[in-house]
Amino acid sequence: MASSKELRRRIKSVKNTAQITKAMEMVAGTKMRRAQNQAISGRPYIEALNKSLYQVLNTGDKISSSLLLPNESAKTAILVLTTDKSLCGGLNTNIFRYIATMDTHQDWDLRKELTYYTVGKKGRQFIVRSTRTLSADFENYESVDFSQVLKIQRVLRKLFLDSEISSVYLLYPHFVSVLQQIPTLIKILPIQKTWGLELTGLELKRQIFLEPEKDVLVDYLLNHYLDAQIYQALLETKASEHSSRMIAMKNATDNAIELVEDLKLGYNQIRQDTITRELSEISGAALALE
Repeated sequence: MASSKELRRRIKSVKNTAQITKAMEMVAGTKMRRAQNQAISGRPYIEALNKSLYQVLNTGDKISSSLLLPNESAKTAILVLTTDKSLCGGLNTNIFRYIATMDTHQDWDLRKELTYYTVGKKGRQFIVRSTRTLSADFENYESVDFSQVLKIQRVLRKLFLDSEISSVYLLYPHFVSVLQQIPTLIKILPIQKTWGLELTGLELKRQIFLEPEKDVLVDYLLNHYLDAQIYQALLETKASEHSSRMIAMKNATDNAIELVEDLKLGYNQIRQDTITRELSEISGAALALE
């Protein structure tokens, strides 16, 4: 059994840990609220952009763009979004488990040779440790910066247009709520003309006037679509990271407080036993002197 001195030391240590995790919980909570607002605010824009692009691509006019056409490359690129730091629950682990299931995925593109591009040290480390092909690792900023998005998009688009990769997928944790983040895989290249959008007949038959010229507008929309998808995925990842870390630190704080209470009970029991023993010894000595 631990001594009272050892228990006092452990109680102090656990209290210090609880103070640290509580501070980390508060910091993560502040960051989470900002990241959550950004992620949720971006979703209506993505939906409107997809709808607009769908209408433009399905006007009935012949539209040609290399970003819409598949190529014969034997490689598929996966852009994996994770975190730089740990202490965020099972967020990264869920992404890694999803990657492990890709070998049996039904999508034909995912049965090709997979090459990985990562944002986040945890994803990079996993890809390297698991002996998968890591082609590039992009810097992970503390807050999402659009210049970062442009760098990623240009690299992946050039590889696709040069037929070095046949398709590009995004794998990221989709923010559902503070308690739930779901690993999500979406295909962004080649760009699909349909996304399962349910448009009314009126919307599909509506006459659309394109300005500037059709080819210029389509080229802009396609490139902007890639930017927007990557940007939104990065926002979702940040919101998921800070939410997971806040919950993980809250659980750690609660567990530390519970442990302190258990240690205090043990400490008080030792003190009580010590006092009882000393009283017994005093009583025994007094009786011996009579």
